[in-house]
Amino acid sequence: MNVLQQQPQFASTLANGLAVLGCFGLGEPLLGNKELSERLLLARPTVTRLTYTLMGLGYLRRDKASGKYALGAAVLSLGYPLLSQMAIRQVAGPEMMELACLANGPVSMGMRDRLQVVYVETVVGSESNFTKPGIGSTRPLLRTAMGRALLYGHTPQERGYIYSGLESVHPEDYQLRLAPTELAYKQIKSSGFCTVIGEWQPTLAAVAVPLGVRYNGVPLAFNLTVATYEVDENTLIQKFAPRLLNLVRGVERSLGLS
Repeated sequence: MNVLQQQPQFASTLANGLAVLGCFGLGEPLLGNKELSERLLLARPTVTRLTYTLMGLGYLRRDKASGKYALGAAVLSLGYPLLSQMAIRQVAGPEMMELACLANGPVSMGMRDRLQVVYVETVVGSESNFTKPGIGSTRPLLRTAMGRALLYGHTPQERGYIYSGLESVHPEDYQLRLAPTELAYKQIKSSGFCTVIGEWQPTLAAVAVPLGVRYNGVPLAFNLTVATYEVDENTLIQKFAPRLLNLVRGVERSLGLS
């Protein structure tokens, strides 16, 4: 239980309902009450009430074949207002596409959602062999360049809270990845970007740049992902990292953030 949950104003029922929605991802589109109960460590009757309510409100729907639940259309209404207010997506889009075509890999923008990265925009060049990561797709914080760049954008106190959560939920990954993550902070401080090669996926390399200031109060970061069998570390650092850095600084100037 974290500090927030101990406060008398904390609405645990609302938090549990949102936690149910958070269990659904690209890899697990269908979940039943039993699976949700085990995952969230909540009593089965509690989960049953939550899924019944969420289904009635349109945030979940029942799959007829399996009897399990999937996300409903009402979930879209939660995220769309946020995305529609992010003018940065339109401002950055053309430059992101130009870099994606040059590097033959996706260029993405992301923010932190609790203990993970969530993508809010991705562009892929027409000749790219990569599948476009969907808006709302997630990545690990400690094993990705985007995640490390986002953590850099938080204050030391904020990082401390995030670290506590990561250590509790992903203890082995936390112990293994903390030192490389903090080395990435030094790389960002000296060069403006950080790189990760093969740590999240063996065939993928990425460079990421944090936005220099918070956007609407939230740290954002951009990354470029390339295949390790097409681009070596030297090309990533000397050719593509400066381009991504220039892209981010240009976005800052266009939005009056610098």
